Amino acid sequence: ILDRMDTFADKVLDLFEAIHPLDRVARAGYVLRGVAEPENVAAHSHSVSLMTLLFVDEYPDHFDRDKALTMALIHDLSEARLMDIPMPAADAHLKQAKNDAEQGIIEELFAEFDHRYAHYHQELLDAATPEARLIRGLDKAQMMVKIWMYQREQRGRLHEFWLNPKNFNDFGVEPVNRLFDAICERAGISRPR
Repeated sequence: ILDRMDTFADKVLDLFEAIHPLDRVARAGYVLRGVAEPENVAAHSHSVSLMTLLFVDEYPDHFDRDKALTMALIHDLSEARLMDIPMPAADAHLKQAKNDAEQGIIEELFAEFDHRYAHYHQELLDAATPEARLIRGLDKAQMMVKIWMYQREQRGRLHEFWLNPKNFNDFGVEPVNRLFDAICERAGISRPR
């Protein structure tokens, strides 16, 4: 059992060595709009995971808890190598290439672990399951919560985020739709449709 534990421990250490940069990868959309010391990818992933926990506990009959939390925890790990590519550039020039690169990186990172991690990540990219759609929607919602917070602190030029309907994509998940409405109400801004 000792050899098996050492091998597993080495795999864990290899993974954490690979994802170590995430706390230094700033969210690029904020940097481009003048937010000093913006949220990093690790903090973003933590917030999305916390939101996911709250949503799966509130709606236990709608989502597989393990799958949703796993997706939330791993959803941006590839950015340790790929960095954070802002949505407008990614959508306009890199969409499929970015998805392929992210999936390839996840497959490499988790090659020595259970294959479900890579499978769940592909489901997430495809928005193929209720859990994937929840995480995709919460990923956007968390971003808009940060926009609201940064604007309250008068950090950056962020008004354009409120004008883009893609930033409010709930992926057909009604509780996420209601969260977007609440964010806009708190911010005092009409939600774009």
